Amino acid sequence: MRLPGRWVWVTVSVVVVAGVALGLAVWGVRWPGSGGRSLPPPRARVYENVDACLLTGARGVADPAAAQVWAGMEAASRTTTARVSYLAVTGPGTEAQAVPYLGSLLVSNCRVIVASGAAERAAVLADAARFPGTRFVVTGPATAPANVTALAFTTSGLEAAVAAAVESGVRAAGG
Repeated sequence: MRLPGRWVWVTVSVVVVAGVALGLAVWGVRWPGSGGRSLPPPRARVYENVDACLLTGARGVADPAAAQVWAGMEAASRTTTARVSYLAVTGPGTEAQAVPYLGSLLVSNCRVIVASGAAERAAVLADAARFPGTRFVVTGPATAPANVTALAFTTSGLEAAVAAAVESGVRAAGG
């Protein structure tokens, strides 16, 4: 027995609609006004076009002082949405060894550079005046150009001091 043409189309249409509805129900798609699942909010983070970079000794953020500085930078990033990164100087811990690494951060367009470590601090203090458009942060008291923030802190207050200095530098850089 042959079915009339329109009955075939009606049957196919009903099967397709039922299949789509069943698929949506299984996946938990939320219809307006229904109690189905909803998708979670996006977790992507939008960053400002400002980079804050940490220049540290050979141990990187494994060094206890550098770890506090890094934690302060991460806190500043959450507040300002600036990107943060770090670069560890390898080799002997001298100012001469740290200068090329500082140069790498400068050509990478780091707008705020934080130095953690004696050699890294010395490199920043020696070269900061040549880069007035970049904000620098060093730990400990120092006589420095206007674009360098020298942090006087207690050991327990290093993280908060760095966070405040980086936030200030990021905002000054347009972030």
